[in-house]
Amino acid sequence: MNAMEFDEVALQKVREDRLLIDELDRWLYDEIRPFFGQRVLDVGCGLGNFARHLTAKDLYIGTDVSPASVAAVNKTYGAYPNMHAQVANATDPRFRKFKRFEIDTVFSLNVFEHIDDHETALENVAYVLKPGGVLILVVPAHKWLYGSIDRSIGHYRRYDMTLLAEMFREVGINCVKLKYINALGAVGWFANGRVRRQDTPPSGQLKLFNKLVPLIRRFESLVPVPFGISLLAVARKGSSLAPELNGKS
Repeated sequence: MNAMEFDEVALQKVREDRLLIDELDRWLYDEIRPFFGQRVLDVGCGLGNFARHLTAKDLYIGTDVSPASVAAVNKTYGAYPNMHAQVANATDPRFRKFKRFEIDTVFSLNVFEHIDDHETALENVAYVLKPGGVLILVVPAHKWLYGSIDRSIGHYRRYDMTLLAEMFREVGINCVKLKYINALGAVGWFANGRVRRQDTPPSGQLKLFNKLVPLIRRFESLVPVPFGISLLAVARKGSSLAPELNGKS
């Protein structure tokens, strides 16, 4: 990850506040669970929010550029012989060493927007995946949502379906699923980051939102939404299937 001007305190607050929206993490996990294999590489594992869902896998390797985050994950899951975390940067050529672990799933949650050279990161991710392996990527959606919160926590960009699909094709992996998630969250992000120009989402709002997630999730299961705070992409190495689309770019 290359350097950019951002507020480290704001970023740390967002990392910690992620624990306040566990219902959202559960929703995201249920969306992607069918695509996981048994040998998982987690790019940008953070404090291990999703690792708790993956303890039964044959292998889990979490990577992060933060030694403190890696230490926290290793401490939490040290009793699991199949769970490991180490410091690694997806843009570094040394990242390709993970190929020897026969990774069948690469997962990354809200990380690629923090990487300036995300093309190189994606090339390295594609390299370490086994043929037929799956990349599961969750990133912030919609360029028009980019605002003060994005800048303060080090987001280089937000994504749309067209951009991701093209990037995937260039490295030999093809989308099988593209979906916008959490329309209400997008409204809140717009209000806080574009209108109110705050540096981080208010913790009180996140707690309230967490209580509403089951209702939002139910609604979006019945009515596909054309926008959302996040874009979920699932791609398979070597696949030529047309992607299943939900919403428009």
